[in-house]
Amino acid sequence: MKRLKLKSWVVPALYVVSLTIIFASAVLMGKMMMNPPDDARETIFVPNDILEDDTTPVVDEVTNVTVNQPYLLEGVKVAKDFYDKDGTEESQINSLIFYKNTYMENTGVLYNYEEKFDVVSVLDGTVTSITDDEILGKVVEVTHSTELITIYHCLSEVSVGVGDSVKQNDVIGVSGKVNIDKGYENALLFEVNYRGQILNPNKFYLMKVSDLVK
Repeated sequence: MKRLKLKSWVVPALYVVSLTIIFASAVLMGKMMMNPPDDARETIFVPNDILEDDTTPVVDEVTNVTVNQPYLLEGVKVAKDFYDKDGTEESQINSLIFYKNTYMENTGVLYNYEEKFDVVSVLDGTVTSITDDEILGKVVEVTHSTELITIYHCLSEVSVGVGDSVKQNDVIGVSGKVNIDKGYENALLFEVNYRGQILNPNKFYLMKVSDLVK
């Protein structure tokens, strides 16, 4: 097999061409880094410590001293109390809710009155959810801190909207009908979620606000 022999000038020429390409690429990269195109400038990384924080806290500072109950009208009664696992057998039985042939533990306090009554926020907060349930009526959720949420079930009317700031004792709705147990015409089921756990509202009323919303 005959071997081909490169001419003496070919190798130096290839060497020069390679150096020229490398040099030109380096110059081009340098210019791009000094003057990035418009679309690239918009995506330049900015360290987190100098980014402006435009996120608005969901809840303003709670300045209340004590926790109020979710109504102002005198005469509102407890129809079904909170099911306390540490309570007496009698209190536990009285705190069971019967629905569709099933007994369930009451996770809040069910209030009732002979006529409709205003339902109020127990603390300053922000309305973060409003839903409509065929069994529990209209449901309003008020967030008071990152750890504390109160929920107001069985409303027939709602006076607030999602995102609204509410003060303690501001009206958020009106009591309504609930189709559980024996059925109640003018009811409110009040629940407390604290640190991701259901909290007995009766204990909640006695707690210091400064301890709840640190």
